[in-house]
Amino acid sequence: MKSIVALETSVILVGMFSFSSPLALWAQQNRSWPQDRAGIERLHQLDIQTTLSGKADDLAKLWDKDAVRLLPDSPAEIGKAAIYSTDKREEAAGEGLNACYKPEIQDLQIAGGWAFEWGYFSYKEFAKSKPMHGKVLRVIKKQPDGSWKFARVMAFVDKAESAVPISDACK
Repeated sequence: MKSIVALETSVILVGMFSFSSPLALWAQQNRSWPQDRAGIERLHQLDIQTTLSGKADDLAKLWDKDAVRLLPDSPAEIGKAAIYSTDKREEAAGEGLNACYKPEIQDLQIAGGWAFEWGYFSYKEFAKSKPMHGKVLRVIKKQPDGSWKFARVMAFVDKAESAVPISDACK
């Protein structure tokens, strides 16, 4: 009889820990969601500021050390150093500076130390140039210090303005 009671107690304890562990994890993730969302919003604001500046040293603040950037008609840029090198070449050539840049994120999903988002963007290189519109898919990684940086970015420009229904486009 004692072994049956001990077995029942063990089953109950295992069941409690099996249930409480995911519950504790959910509570921890749920509690950190507002902080994570705020950290990602800070990254979004930094993205706008640095993209408008066009300075490679500023743009480097956006990227995780193992980041990958995929752009049309270009080889994959693998690693923060490769992305920085491209940005530095563009800066030296007088490219990369934007008169307007407006991203519009449509969906953001946070899963632990990772976040996934997609959206639209609009930009103008010069005040008198024609506005361009495109789509972006980004994977964002939480850093050890709690900040967030881009880990994977794929972006492309659409020729048809109607393909990018952005509400506040550059004009």
